[in-house]
Amino acid sequence: MNLLDCLKENYNDFTDREKLLSNFFLSNKENVIGMSAKEIGESTNTSAATVVRFSKKLGFSSLNEMKLSLTLSSKAEDKSYSFKYLNNDLKTQDIIYGVKDSIDNVMNKTVELIDEKDLETAINLLINAKNIYIYCVGVSSLVGLDFYYKLNRINKRCTLHSDAHLQITSSVLMEKGDVAIAISYSGNTLEVLTCVENAKKKDIPVISITKASLNNELEQLSDVTLKVPFVEKLLREGAMSSRISQLAVIDMLFIGIARQNLQEIEENLILTRKAVEDFKKKL
Repeated sequence: MNLLDCLKENYNDFTDREKLLSNFFLSNKENVIGMSAKEIGESTNTSAATVVRFSKKLGFSSLNEMKLSLTLSSKAEDKSYSFKYLNNDLKTQDIIYGVKDSIDNVMNKTVELIDEKDLETAINLLINAKNIYIYCVGVSSLVGLDFYYKLNRINKRCTLHSDAHLQITSSVLMEKGDVAIAISYSGNTLEVLTCVENAKKKDIPVISITKASLNNELEQLSDVTLKVPFVEKLLREGAMSSRISQLAVIDMLFIGIARQNLQEIEENLILTRKAVEDFKKKL
């Protein structure tokens, strides 16, 4: 977990004292490593106990573990490439390598967040699913559509409606043996949450793909959560980065499903490719 990203992402959900500590950690990354809980408490007008509780709330077993994470996150931030998509001074070469470096950065963070056991559990649920229902809207719908196309090409039964109301109606018709996949970067998309709540009422397993944050409603409702990194960007850049990380997780799931029966999967891919070959212009 990148602690700097975590502090920024969850800032609005912190208490007033936790916000004081968060601001201090973000502003004093280099000095915190050598400070005790008491010294940090005195510097922030809080207390040593509040500092320790805050570190545990963030998932650390001790303050020292949190300080180590802060040091590692700071080093990673120093090495990261700062690239702004909306910049009048961008040269074409800047765009090429800027996008490349941004993708590298978000992929590194995505790999760090993926829990192998959770990924394995999600893959097995999908392999054994009678029907797979995909729930997503907005930018995340592009990711869901990519997974829908992939699953259809290997003859895996799945459903994805472009209309949000149809997604909601399908969520109340799921049956035992089905699996739901919910894709929402924010984790608080109302339409997706409604579908997931309907799935839970029918004891349908839910796999979610959402950002890593402390108070993510979608994660709380899911049986398995595959986390993607929080990317603090402006306007379109944030959507581009979140899409890339979500697509990477989708590919991991697809390859995990495909390895079960490679020969049959390959035959299905060949058949589906041949089915549309006649519609390609012959040179």
